[in-house]
Amino acid sequence: MHKQLGDRVEFIGVNVAINERPEAVRDYVGTNNLNFTNIYDKGAKITKSFGVMGTPTHIVIDRQGIIRYAGVDAPDDFEEHMKELLD
Repeated sequence: MHKQLGDRVEFIGVNVAINERPEAVRDYVGTNNLNFTNIYDKGAKITKSFGVMGTPTHIVIDRQGIIRYAGVDAPDDFEEHMKELLD
């Protein structure tokens, strides 16, 4: 999704920091060539503020700051939802 929409949408990965060290997260990001922002959420402040209960959780926030989607499974038509938000 980042490859297709990264020039129009900001993607941010948040690592929940459970049983992970920052170095391991950096290694994963580098090994998998993830070239979007990735945050190490020490203390789970971000995940708690969004009520994340499982991983991975996908959260889509529009330009006005409104959460348009939040869920563990990305819907099959996720790409269509993104296009709607961008039009």
